Amino acid sequence: MATIFVVDDEPIIGIGLKALIGEYKRFHDIQTFTDSVKALSQMVSNPPDVLLTDIRMPRMDGLELCRQIQLHKLSTQIVVLSGHGDFAYAQKSMSYGAKEYLLKPITEIELFPVLDKLLAEREAPVFSYADLERWIDQLEESIWMLDRIRVQELLSQGKDELLAGVTGAHLRQRVFDGMMLLARKLNARGVYRFETESLMAANAEHTLTYEQFQSEIAAWLQQLGAQRNHETINVLEAALCYIDANLFDENLTLDRVAERLGITPTYFSHYFKKKTNETFVQYRLRKRMEKAKQLLAVPHHKIIDIVGEIGYDSYPHFSRTFKKSTGYSPTEYRALLGIQ
Repeated sequence: MATIFVVDDEPIIGIGLKALIGEYKRFHDIQTFTDSVKALSQMVSNPPDVLLTDIRMPRMDGLELCRQIQLHKLSTQIVVLSGHGDFAYAQKSMSYGAKEYLLKPITEIELFPVLDKLLAEREAPVFSYADLERWIDQLEESIWMLDRIRVQELLSQGKDELLAGVTGAHLRQRVFDGMMLLARKLNARGVYRFETESLMAANAEHTLTYEQFQSEIAAWLQQLGAQRNHETINVLEAALCYIDANLFDENLTLDRVAERLGITPTYFSHYFKKKTNETFVQYRLRKRMEKAKQLLAVPHHKIIDIVGEIGYDSYPHFSRTFKKSTGYSPTEYRALLGIQ
């Protein structure tokens, strides 16, 4: 049994739709909302399988509700309800993940086949498009960096985890979705053009396989390598250079470094830990404490001045961090060096 939310600011419509859906007898939980903001709050914590939403509503209209569901990466399947004058809005909702739109007034003749279709998709092998997008993000970063080892790891992960148990038309569709999303992200960088015609043709002929997807990625790596003279982007060297140059800036964060390098924070975090055996925070702390020790060894440097020099906003914060790192407070450390 599945769950469904109905969102319409007219209570009588919500009541009517709940009764109609009740006759369908395949939803064990049918909830109605007249306020789309409250509905979204409930959906974020407990996403329903299906949502029926009106287009025109106060506070937050149906189009924005669809957009928010997409931003939150919810798995809910959306059906938009619209009047004849809202046809353009209904079409726009499809770009925010809506599966279908129906014109009011709605009868079982229009609604039940749509619900049949959505529940059939739900009962297919479990698959998360949010997981697919995260995987594609990582794959795109690895291809762009010519990190061939990581690309192979991700391709194996995709086959063994994301597509496990998926066959036939479902497999072809998900491979095609992943391919198009990956190509769009790579081409959005605006440097090189990655073509997809061969895979699009295979999909149209219903012959597309995951192996073809892998072969296409290998070809893209070869193309990118040739265009760059087969040199990987040295992310670590660029990252360490930037971190060391801005080490004592209190606003130095992992997100800031990743933005500087033009890569996502998630990829940078994984890459940095893999290459240095330290997290970004551990590296930044170690380098700052090394500098603090150097400055504390100079007698004429006041401790309060050292605090600001190495990127801390208060003495208590610096003192606690230094003691946790070294086992000594700044004053005790100086005493060990014979400096009063």
